[in-house]
Amino acid sequence: MPRIKPEEFKEWNERMITKYDPDAFHRHSNPLIQFVEKKRVRTIFELLDIQSDDSILEVGCGAANVIERASRGRLFGVDLSAAILTKAKKQLRQEIHLFQADAQSLPCKNRVFQQVICSEVLEHLLDPSSALIEISRILATGGKAVISVPNELWINRIKWILIRLRLFRWLMDRNGGYHEVPERMDEEWHLHSFPLEGWLQILQKFFKVARLKRIPFVWLPLRFVILLEKPDIPA
Repeated sequence: MPRIKPEEFKEWNERMITKYDPDAFHRHSNPLIQFVEKKRVRTIFELLDIQSDDSILEVGCGAANVIERASRGRLFGVDLSAAILTKAKKQLRQEIHLFQADAQSLPCKNRVFQQVICSEVLEHLLDPSSALIEISRILATGGKAVISVPNELWINRIKWILIRLRLFRWLMDRNGGYHEVPERMDEEWHLHSFPLEGWLQILQKFFKVARLKRIPFVWLPLRFVILLEKPDIPA
């Protein structure tokens, strides 16, 4: 895993966004990748059950590929990358309030959002716990957050098999799809590759883990989508 100094993080993140472009991954031509990503996003909103008067923030929104799927509520997105936010604004199909900030230090008041989404972000941060503290701070009492993280162990195993069968590059490059996928994401862009137990241990410091979904299937857990509830704070 790369060693990034705090003062280098913003510039490094911009380079990684440019190189790996999460928007292109969401629009990948490979039907298997499309299936996994669509199921992951659909599961996020099934777990949240957003109401019309809810305020929802996506932390690390990228090109807004997830938050734009929300069918109701007051929608907000924050990302550190100026380039990806510019791209998001050009292709949004509904009103979403976007702003630039670090997930580890959000310029938001306390307890202002009923729902928070943080999808495939924590593994890219210098300190995931800092982002979780911020999410807890801005989340209303009794509010909910959904966190999505990759299952690096299974993903790397499957990549290893595909590489040896000489199918990996073909699958990723087919039809002019998403080219920039290394054999192991934790060699460059993913700063953390905890197993599920490790992620749960971190999450449970700040939230109650209410539900856990393995995506796309229980027997093929390439992604973990986790519903978190903010504990009630006694008056």
